[in-house]
Amino acid sequence: MASIYDSIRAALEVKLTGISGIPEIAYENVNFSPTTGTPFVKPQMVPVARRPAVRGVNPQKRYDGLLRVFCYVPEGVGPSTADDIADLVIEEFDATTDIPFTNSSGDTVIVSVDYAERNEGRPLDNWYQVVVDIGWYTYAT
Repeated sequence: MASIYDSIRAALEVKLTGISGIPEIAYENVNFSPTTGTPFVKPQMVPVARRPAVRGVNPQKRYDGLLRVFCYVPEGVGPSTADDIADLVIEEFDATTDIPFTNSSGDTVIVSVDYAERNEGRPLDNWYQVVVDIGWYTYAT
């Protein structure tokens, strides 16, 4: 049996992959060597809470977390390209968006977006980085 987190991650990553105009994606814990001068994004799933949604025996659980999407562009060319990439992500993960995903066992999880927000931009090595935080939640038994 796969972890609920595998299905949550898959739902979020499939949604990210489907964004028109998104640059190359550097997936978490997968070898990636960025091409100099070429923008890319790097998602990171951050589970935050797993709590009973109701009282009782074997209650349904609510899972909450973040998908942090780090948007990288070459340093020294201004923030607008990073802002444009961040805007694409924010628009696709608009609040109240439901993201269904059916795993290989036929189980479907629906990940709901609570919010999507742009954070500060900052230089990092030879890149300029803008971070988008996407708050998500789902229910499972």
